[in-house]
Amino acid sequence: MMQFDWTTFILEILNFLVLVWILQRFLYRPVLAMLDARQQRIKDETEQAALLRNEAEALRQQYEQRLAAWNQQQETSRRQLDEELAQLRNTATENLKQTLADEEAKLRVRNQTLIAAREAALVREAAGAAYGQAAAMLQRLASPQLTQRIVEVFLQDLLDMPDSELAALRKAAAMLIAASAVDVLGAHPLSEAERSRITETLSSVAGQSLQITFKEDPSLIAGLRAIVGECQLHANLADELAFFRRQANHG
Repeated sequence: MMQFDWTTFILEILNFLVLVWILQRFLYRPVLAMLDARQQRIKDETEQAALLRNEAEALRQQYEQRLAAWNQQQETSRRQLDEELAQLRNTATENLKQTLADEEAKLRVRNQTLIAAREAALVREAAGAAYGQAAAMLQRLASPQLTQRIVEVFLQDLLDMPDSELAALRKAAAMLIAASAVDVLGAHPLSEAERSRITETLSSVAGQSLQITFKEDPSLIAGLRAIVGECQLHANLADELAFFRRQANHG
């Protein structure tokens, strides 16, 4: 039977304690320190990863916000550009319409002017032809008898002269330097009786005695023309034709 040896037991215990102290000092503590350091490194890396993840999320959100703002700005710019282009198209269209309307109005006025000028030229041409034909016909119809009839009408018109024309005639007669500065042109020779009646009637109407010089002017066609200073009294076919010709040219 084995006996329990307290000395050996105590030494074993001391050896165990020494071994535990040695292990704790030289093995457990470095291992624990290494484990703590590793755990702290893992914690720090986890925190750093979380921080980086938060920063990345913040950057992502910032990028998305900027991208959304940029898209909104692009959409706004596009709408503004579309509106400006539409306004420019409308303005250009209106300007083109106005230009075309102005050109059409100018063309219409130009055409009307050309038509009016052409019509006036045709009227003048027709009036000139008619004047020539009428003058030729009247030349053929002119006769001393026609001149006598016109003289009768002239004398009657002198007696029935309106007050305004009568005043003009008397003023012209009063301004004569010599009473003989009165001419009466006849298309045909006038008889003494016709000359006497013309002198008497014209002097009576003029308000003073007139010395009249009678001359012949075949270009009058038929009738006569009395010249009292600045006042002329027309009673002949040539002057009437010229009057109607002027009216036709200015019509």
